[in-house]
Amino acid sequence: MAVDGLSGFEPIEGKQGFWQTHPADRDAVIVMIALLWFGLLAGFVPDMVRGVLNGRTYQLVTHLHAASAVGWMGLLTWQAVLIRTHQPALHRARGQRFGFVLGALVVVSAVATVWFADHARLGDPKFNPAVMAFQLGHVFPFAILTAIALANTHRPDLHKRLLLLGVIGIVDTGWSRWIGVDIREILGQGFAAQILGRYPLSWFFMLAMALYDYNTRGRLHPAFLPAVSFTLVSQISAAFLFFTPGWAGLVVWILGG
Repeated sequence: MAVDGLSGFEPIEGKQGFWQTHPADRDAVIVMIALLWFGLLAGFVPDMVRGVLNGRTYQLVTHLHAASAVGWMGLLTWQAVLIRTHQPALHRARGQRFGFVLGALVVVSAVATVWFADHARLGDPKFNPAVMAFQLGHVFPFAILTAIALANTHRPDLHKRLLLLGVIGIVDTGWSRWIGVDIREILGQGFAAQILGRYPLSWFFMLAMALYDYNTRGRLHPAFLPAVSFTLVSQISAAFLFFTPGWAGLVVWILGG
């Protein structure tokens, strides 16, 4: 495992450096991925079942995005299992072969799904075009953090944390379809309701990662605060944009309405 090369990384007494593998690291990553699976599927599966029962149809691009997203989570899980079973060479080979292509497909198909799905709903009086702020707001953290992670496979400590934080940045898609619906019904459609109806699960996962690093290393990884700050700014910015006068009209123009 390569040393990250950052200065000031002398191990704290009784703690390990980030470049060192802690005995709990492999299990912690598997547990985090399992929880991310749950957070996403708990929202999407019931939503899709309700949609099918209500006669909702899904566009081809939506199926493509769903397949690529499931494929990404499957690859992430597979890669973690390879490390857990002490197969780093196969882990690197599979990551180099599938990582960039599948990650790019997730991002491109996500943006395409937003455009085509929203365009199709322009005639629905219940559709609020301003929701595009939230739809695209989590794409940026996933795309940026994942790209940095894939470009730094030689730094496993950075690589695995940013990959996880990239998925954490999109877990609001599950929460908003799961408990978030009830939260927004109870609190209304104001700023607080939009925030609490979308992002608390991602905050929980980020806090869990911080506590794990403090417990095993005695400090946060240097990339943690910048990555989390970028995600939080994206979330808050999406909420502000949602309520910005004129944004909905701009979205209608973008959609060709």
